[in-house]
Amino acid sequence: MNDTKEVYKKEEVNDFVNYVIRRTEENILTIKKQSEEIASLKMENARLKSLETSYDYLEENAKSAADKIRESAKEEAELIIREAKENASMIVNDALLKSKRIKDEKETLVKSVELYKRNIKRAMKQQLEIMEDIEIL
Repeated sequence: MNDTKEVYKKEEVNDFVNYVIRRTEENILTIKKQSEEIASLKMENARLKSLETSYDYLEENAKSAADKIRESAKEEAELIIREAKENASMIVNDALLKSKRIKDEKETLVKSVELYKRNIKRAMKQQLEIMEDIEIL
């Protein structure tokens, strides 16, 4: 058996230890930077989630407001239509009353004209009879 003993030089060992220390420090700095970036990204994520929640809240409020406005407009339209129908009914009723009044006035005038004609005919007959009586005399 060959017993080989390896011999390390102190300078090489020191160089290697320094290299490991340097790499470990670099890794520690990298981990620290990554930890800071992760913390920053978590904060940004929380901020974005908060904005999303706010957006959802605003969207829901906007929908609710739009629904209320739509309902209010519908109610106002129904009120306007109801008032228009009532006004139309009043106008039609007034027109019917006026038409009946005019018809009644017409009938009264027709009757008056007929009565006037009869009175004139009667008066003319009387005048004719008087004239005939005068002729006889």
